[in-house]
Amino acid sequence: VPSDSAIALGQPPKNIRDLAKEIGIAEKDLELHGDYKAKIKLSVLTGGEKGTKQGNYVLVCGITPTPLGEGKSTTTIGLCQALSAHLGKRNIACIRQPSMGPT
Repeated sequence: VPSDSAIALGQPPKNIRDLAKEIGIAEKDLELHGDYKAKIKLSVLTGGEKGTKQGNYVLVCGITPTPLGEGKSTTTIGLCQALSAHLGKRNIACIRQPSMGPT
């Protein structure tokens, strides 16, 4: 079984402009940080422009991990999968890198 890092390194990164286009975010709503990273303007989430539907922001925080290590990251991905697969909702997950501190 390949390691997580081997799997990650085997996948070429997708250009952020292409990804934004796939999920319906206009390039004018991006603050680009190179070819592979961007911030999305808050107006996209809040429906700041006329004719756009307001989105929702869900923050997963303050969870004590289970004995198997299931915590915030697992909950976030599970929530996104449920929203997409079971409810047909478009969603995006943003997970920061772990602190690598005591667990």
